[in-house]
Amino acid sequence: MENIIVTGAAGFIGYNLTEKLVAKGYNILGLDNLQDCPEGHLKFERLGQLGFCREDIIYGHTIKSGHCSFIKSDITDISLIDRIFKENPCDILIHLAAQTGVRQSVSQPDIYMKNNINGFYNILETCRKYNIKKILFASSSSVYGENPDMPYREDFITDNPVSMYAVTKKTNELMAKAYSSLYGFNNIGLRFFTVYGPWVRSDMAAYIFMKAVLENNTINLYNNGFSLRDFTYIDDVTRSIELIMEKMIQDDSRVPLYELYNVGNSMPVTLVDYLNCIKKHMGKNTTIINKPLQEGDVTATYANVDKIFDFIGFKPQTNIDTGVKKMVDWFLNMKK
Repeated sequence: MENIIVTGAAGFIGYNLTEKLVAKGYNILGLDNLQDCPEGHLKFERLGQLGFCREDIIYGHTIKSGHCSFIKSDITDISLIDRIFKENPCDILIHLAAQTGVRQSVSQPDIYMKNNINGFYNILETCRKYNIKKILFASSSSVYGENPDMPYREDFITDNPVSMYAVTKKTNELMAKAYSSLYGFNNIGLRFFTVYGPWVRSDMAAYIFMKAVLENNTINLYNNGFSLRDFTYIDDVTRSIELIMEKMIQDDSRVPLYELYNVGNSMPVTLVDYLNCIKKHMGKNTTIINKPLQEGDVTATYANVDKIFDFIGFKPQTNIDTGVKKMVDWFLNMKK
């Protein structure tokens, strides 16, 4: 089976993807710096699910569990990334490592510049050096900004970001396009729309809502809960990645040199309805405090997914009630 490097392998999407690819027999090398403080415990628990012990994790050292290897590493550490790529030839690289979250990017943009732009440059340049020319990378629905024309299509102009996080993701898209043009890279970018599900990040609304409901804490609901989000279930996201990856590995003639695809459910719901769904499946209520829209947030996201469906014959399809129930079941089981 093919050798695949996954950056951000201990993150929410990275872990779920790695777990599924390992189960299919792919040889995975996961990279992650494990420094996302708000959810540090979740990252180690995810790695535990992959068979890795926290005590064995040492920066720069490879540990192995079945078809999966892991190296604690930082994409901003160019010397280490160079050594890893030199010693571990791969067929395709899936780049999911990033500083995530819109709101923190407003107050701490330097972290996002370092990790999302400089880090991605290190990945691209090291791939060029070691002739790794097949890359799937994570972008975001944030690049669409506050666009009243919905649903969002990939050919929309994305020159009006409202957060520094969005700026970094738009920059990633341009960087990838340049490397495709200059060096013949096969770069595919995926614009994820509000992913949720088991092992969700602890700084995301889904986790915050579940924790608050469980502990009977008050919830701040921004934009009075009227913001629309195109909540996309994690299994739909990992399946989309897997199908595109398989086409790239097989050198399918229909795979473009460079392209962007929306990965969204195309059925947006309001935040208050999302919260109500969580409360229903948790069987508990909580107090809500309505707040104005936060700086850097957008009022709506809504994906047109015709393009990805035309390409892989699949589009996200899990309805919100089904997805939330699975997420709540995971959360309650974890908290036992």
